[in-house]
Amino acid sequence: MRNSQLKFRYIILFFLFAPTLLFSQKIKVTGIVTQSGNGTPIPYSSVSLTNTNNETLVFGQLTDNKGKFTLEVPPGEYNITVDQAGYESYFDQKNLLVNTFLGKLSMEPSGNVKDIDAIVIQGTKPIYKVELDKKVYDVSQDLTAKTGTLSDVMQNVPSVSVDVEGTVSLRGNENVKILIDGKPSAMLGINDTAEALKSISAAMVDKIEVVTNASARYEASGTAGIINIITKKNVKKGLTGNFQVLGGTPQLYGTNVNLGYGKEKWNWFANAGFRYGKNNGNVKNQYTGYDTNGLQDEYSEQNSKRNRERTSFNANTGFNFDFDKNNSLSTSIGYKYNISNYLSTTYYNNTYFPSLLQTFSERKERQNRNNYGIDGNLNFTHKFSKKNNTLTVDGTFNYSVDDSDSNIFDKKLGKNKNNNTQTGFMLKSDYVLPFKEGSQLEAGVRTDFSKIKTDFSLDELTSGNTHWINNPEYTDKTNYEENILSAYLQYGNKWGNFSFLAGLREETSFIIVQSEKSQSDTHKNYTDLFPTLHLNYDVTEKSQIQLSYSRRINRPKSRMLVSYKNLSDDKNTFSGNPDLDPSYTNSFELGYNIQYRVWGITPSIYYQRTEDPFQKVTISDPLGNLNTSPINLGHENRYGGELSYTINPYKWWRIFGDVNLFQYKNYGSHTYQKLDPITQTSTSITENLNKSGFTWQTRLNMTVKFPENFNFQLQGNYMAPNKSGQNKNKETFGMDLGLSKDILKGQGTILFNIQDVFKSRKRKTDTWGADFYRYSEMQWRPRQFTISFTYRINKENAKKGKKNRQENSIGNSLDDDMGM
Repeated sequence: MRNSQLKFRYIILFFLFAPTLLFSQKIKVTGIVTQSGNGTPIPYSSVSLTNTNNETLVFGQLTDNKGKFTLEVPPGEYNITVDQAGYESYFDQKNLLVNTFLGKLSMEPSGNVKDIDAIVIQGTKPIYKVELDKKVYDVSQDLTAKTGTLSDVMQNVPSVSVDVEGTVSLRGNENVKILIDGKPSAMLGINDTAEALKSISAAMVDKIEVVTNASARYEASGTAGIINIITKKNVKKGLTGNFQVLGGTPQLYGTNVNLGYGKEKWNWFANAGFRYGKNNGNVKNQYTGYDTNGLQDEYSEQNSKRNRERTSFNANTGFNFDFDKNNSLSTSIGYKYNISNYLSTTYYNNTYFPSLLQTFSERKERQNRNNYGIDGNLNFTHKFSKKNNTLTVDGTFNYSVDDSDSNIFDKKLGKNKNNNTQTGFMLKSDYVLPFKEGSQLEAGVRTDFSKIKTDFSLDELTSGNTHWINNPEYTDKTNYEENILSAYLQYGNKWGNFSFLAGLREETSFIIVQSEKSQSDTHKNYTDLFPTLHLNYDVTEKSQIQLSYSRRINRPKSRMLVSYKNLSDDKNTFSGNPDLDPSYTNSFELGYNIQYRVWGITPSIYYQRTEDPFQKVTISDPLGNLNTSPINLGHENRYGGELSYTINPYKWWRIFGDVNLFQYKNYGSHTYQKLDPITQTSTSITENLNKSGFTWQTRLNMTVKFPENFNFQLQGNYMAPNKSGQNKNKETFGMDLGLSKDILKGQGTILFNIQDVFKSRKRKTDTWGADFYRYSEMQWRPRQFTISFTYRINKENAKKGKKNRQENSIGNSLDDDMGM
């Protein structure tokens, strides 16, 4: 016992005095960041050195306008990381004992990726880091979501929140543009992105990038910002990859495979994931209706049990080839196939006043849903003789089918059909022209086309159960076409510690909405300009101030524009609004980033003003049925502050989290016609939908390393109550746990996790109308237990690992000589 106490004291003394000893002397580390192939310096890249024996010792700097950097660090072994927008991250490891010139650190453009075979990465990469134009979340470091879906991962990403139905929002705003590998994808579904994210395995994702204020280089859609999902590529030389199997309760099992093989001029990668899950959910609604005199005339309770069964398969593969040092080609193709079976049983208990008459009923719906999609990507990059002078051409194509058939057992037997197909393509070209002193001009053109066809119908059995008749209220065929032509121009420069990037983007939209039922043909054409401005000032080597502005657009999706009613049950329906117009947001943000040895913070403040924001309004009919549809509502002001932080008190203990606080004010009203069931006369009713309030969100991620290669992770998040239009959403919170152990000399990992430990992730909402009040509560799934095993292979690099460590230990510059 006494020996154990002495050992513990020695450990504490070591952690207390080791930083002091390390900092008693420093060495100078210099280098140049360049582009592979032509050796062109890459200015303003982010360079960081992390001590492998003490990850709290992190040193960073931006390169100057000639790609050079100089860092003073204590002697030791370091992981070297270089990041720059438009390039693949660079990694290396060296034992730095004396003043060292690292030579040229060569980076690959993101559209022309090839391997750096001399790199051996040891230690732990940061799970979250802030770069110049985005925040990056490393999914591979997230134990609590590794066995889950992409929807589970999103819950842990700073600035991002996911409600119980899977709807993603950024800083409390649901208008987020989600991309996969920087492009639109069939993997994200047609009109139900939330459902699509639940079918993509987290094991296929490498990292997630969050851009809250995008430059003119990005498309202007998404007033809240952009979330870019980067899939695993495994493009190292030789054969690399990993295999994962998993199982859990409620019933869950699946497998994931990631493989890659590379040579000097080419490489190939492939990802595939299979997943089967079965779980139960619950929905509760309490409705109170009022007559024209404001007296209660109805009260009803609605309780639903929802059983879901989902089988999903996702795969993608790609190939990169370098023709020569100036020309390269990359191509990839992705495929998804999902089958889901859904059984919903709803019990109704209605009481009518003043007679106190009670009625009871039951409704069952069995739904079979099949959806599949395929998309392809092609990229060509040409490097001109002038340094950093490049031309890229990208093209994508995607095709999706989402079909569902339902059998409804209610007062009338019904058959519901909802078939959707989507075809889309994107073609763009970008040109970069560098000037002297780190300045450069960028220009590009792009066209996006999308067409969605929907065939929706409801057939009901007659009272005599003799034949089926069509219900025209829930039947329609619609076409939605969207074509967007865009171009941009932006210029950036740097003087000393100050740099700027100014841009202007133009987008012309052509939208057509056709409905067979209403015989309507709606055209919406508009042209808009979207200016952007980013200012940066380097206060010190470790801190930077950023000020940015952008104007962005929120175009209504097809489901929000088509006018037919979408039937979920006969008491609650949703219909689109073909008169819905796009909304526009002016966004301002001021941020500061500072990093010290054992902690770092990134505070920011932001302001957004949105004209004609979308707002869902709910109206009751004379029978107490509720229909929800979207409208344009006046304007909205949103301003707040966000703080991201990292704390590394010891090598074995890592904490990171974020807090987002914001004030919101909505201004607007809604006017509609209300029919009196007795007199059959209509009355014009105007609802004041002005709303204001303060809310906040926070999350915490803590990782602890234990002896014997054990790792423990705790993830928690909380969303405070908030209001919008007719609704008030109550607080939501949840906690996830993960425990892993590395085995087989680090080639294998066993992981056990629990999602929603306290079964607390529920959506609770109050809704008020002029003549009704509704309370609703939903839990999408119960607590989940999962266990998985992952095995990694790296044949060629495993053979080279010992040799590389020996070369790095003596400061060998072979990597630089080879242009790595």
